[in-house]
Amino acid sequence: MTIWYLYTLSFALCAALGLLLARMLGEKRHHIAECILALLFAALLFAGYLYDTDAISTVYAPDAVPGVHTVGRIGALILSWISVAGGLFLVLYPFFREKCPWVSVLTVLPLAAFFFDVIFLNDYVALYTGHALAEGVTVRSAILAASVGVGLGIAVCQFAWAVKGFGAYKKKLGWVALALLGILLCTAPNYTLQLLLRPGNYAMKVIDLNLWHRIYIYPAAVIPVVLALLVGSKDAETKRLVLLYYSLAGLWQFMFIQKFPMLWGMSRLGSLPFHLCNTAMYILPLCLAFKMKRLFYFTYFINVFGAFIAMMMPNYGLEGLGGSMIVAGTFRFFRSHYQAFFMPLLCVGFGVFERPRLKQFLYSIVGFGCYFLLVLFLNSWFSNYVHGVDYFFINSDFVADKLGTWAERLRDLVWSFRIGELSFTFYPLYQAIYFLVYCLLAFAMWFLYELAYRSVDGWKDLAVRRRKIKMDALAHEYTKEGGIPMYENKALLCVENFSKRYGKSDVYAAYKVDLEVNGGEIFGFLGPNGAGKSTIIKSIVGIQPVDEGTVSVCGYDVKKQSVQAKRQIGFVPDHYALYERLTGREYVNYIADLYEIPQAERDERLNGYLEIFEMQSAFDDPISTYSHGMKQKVAIMAALVHNPKVWILDEPLTGLDPNSIFQVKECMRKHAAAGNVVFFSSHLIEVVERICDRIAIIRKGQIQCVGSVEEIEKNSTLEQFYLGVIGGGEVAPVPYEKQRAEKAKKTKRAEKA
Repeated sequence: MTIWYLYTLSFALCAALGLLLARMLGEKRHHIAECILALLFAALLFAGYLYDTDAISTVYAPDAVPGVHTVGRIGALILSWISVAGGLFLVLYPFFREKCPWVSVLTVLPLAAFFFDVIFLNDYVALYTGHALAEGVTVRSAILAASVGVGLGIAVCQFAWAVKGFGAYKKKLGWVALALLGILLCTAPNYTLQLLLRPGNYAMKVIDLNLWHRIYIYPAAVIPVVLALLVGSKDAETKRLVLLYYSLAGLWQFMFIQKFPMLWGMSRLGSLPFHLCNTAMYILPLCLAFKMKRLFYFTYFINVFGAFIAMMMPNYGLEGLGGSMIVAGTFRFFRSHYQAFFMPLLCVGFGVFERPRLKQFLYSIVGFGCYFLLVLFLNSWFSNYVHGVDYFFINSDFVADKLGTWAERLRDLVWSFRIGELSFTFYPLYQAIYFLVYCLLAFAMWFLYELAYRSVDGWKDLAVRRRKIKMDALAHEYTKEGGIPMYENKALLCVENFSKRYGKSDVYAAYKVDLEVNGGEIFGFLGPNGAGKSTIIKSIVGIQPVDEGTVSVCGYDVKKQSVQAKRQIGFVPDHYALYERLTGREYVNYIADLYEIPQAERDERLNGYLEIFEMQSAFDDPISTYSHGMKQKVAIMAALVHNPKVWILDEPLTGLDPNSIFQVKECMRKHAAAGNVVFFSSHLIEVVERICDRIAIIRKGQIQCVGSVEEIEKNSTLEQFYLGVIGGGEVAPVPYEKQRAEKAKKTKRAEKA
């Protein structure tokens, strides 16, 4: 027995020294060595586990585990449980420790697991082999002992280097405890209930839609919701780590009976993992580890539906001891199909993979067609060697029998032939309809997934809006009680380091925009179509959110103090939408009511604007009778009725006649002369040249220049200058990946500091 401890500890020492040497050679080499050792450990772990059946898995009564004397029945369960939990964490940790620094706190788990494995090494080996180490040397016992040694060496080093940073996570001990609980729940061995509750009570059978079946189903509906609440707000890599760990734990427990001896030889052909839900157990970890999108969408469209049907159909009576809910076979059956069902949906729900489109569905159907033809051939071929090989249940009447006589009749058309000594039998009509119906049902399920996702999106959006409304109300009350902006009563528009991209586009519509417009000046915003002018303006006025950078209006942050900021703004959009059943007067009064403008004050302003725009005779007519120019004038009066400190106009002169253009320009001059900001975008260079104090030119989301018109015209006309800037050297759209890389470098430097 002593020789085995020396053997194990020597492996631990080698692993620890290897990591120590790599750390001395630099961070990069250390990380590579860590990953290589983790993969070596994973190979040993899986080889030892898959080598043969597990002695502990055959236990149906207390104290029946061969060779386990020290820890007993419950101790054996705990030892095997924490070994799996710690081992899987040890495999993934090196690949995620930089992306998810918080996982360093969990290095205590593999340290504890392999510490106990070494202390109870004899019992640990006996759990799997059924023989104590002293009873003889086997290949499997050597692999298991080596895996414990390598695991201990890596765990000690990882814990020693991570423990220094534990202090930063003192306030997150609750989350750490939840993470440990989640790890233990998802790695629970299939035989947990069997060992704890004794399967002698055969009354608890999962047959038909009875109580015991529903006890399995109810938690299945709750677990994804709990995961979404706990992990949904975390970063993308944390989500991927959680899902990858869960999928590997599921694969580990799925291989509970998928051992090497059970897959070798022609007599074992029916045990190969070619059933559709079985393939999902291997596909999901691959997709999450290597981000294999096309393979993922296959399991999303094809595996999910099949797993759902298998999970809901009460055919567990075929598993284990007559379908008893606590035997390992029944637990494994439900667990594997459940994971194949909800994991792909969570991957999309968490944003690890994008929501698929029709193209991905069609690719998946092509892949499913290839799979279908493969198992058709394998079923017919393997039936020459093993009776009853029926992957995906397409050669037997397993499904047809449940649908009725009409489905059985479809199998009357038979196609048989021989190749040498091998015979092949197919049911072309039945199998073709089987394939088409499955594809149609998969498409229908996709429709249901999308409805569910959109419902969740709607709830999230509603929650965000409610939170924003609440914050705006609190900010409004604060202002009433004496809260003041950064620059009290000062007309000022500031845009700092503002960037914006739409959806998951790889290109920014606006990138690192910096602008400052002071009161008393008219500021022109120039640029070709699609340059980003409307994007910036819509973010300033609050039509779309400010994702990166800051925008402030008169000292109020548009993102945090949106109500106060909007009270300072008058906005004339490029495509206005008026309530055309109202009269011009009713509409402007409605806007004045929103801004709480006293009646006397609004009337005084309205009379002035009506005189300027010559709208007295038509102002009490319905807006639907107005021309385009008259509607534009109403939109301008509505924007100015509360005398805003910042007046923003997006292409305000488009479609107006010369007289109306003159009137609008006069309003702009008067508003700026009163000490207010006038900020407008336009394609009319002549207008900008005549009335603007300063301009900014934007191209492909980037500000090319900001300057005064007077300075520009010392050397050339504004039109020539504009054309020179716009027609200059190529400015590539700024990719999102570039800024993300910059942020990652800054974060890394900050962490090192």
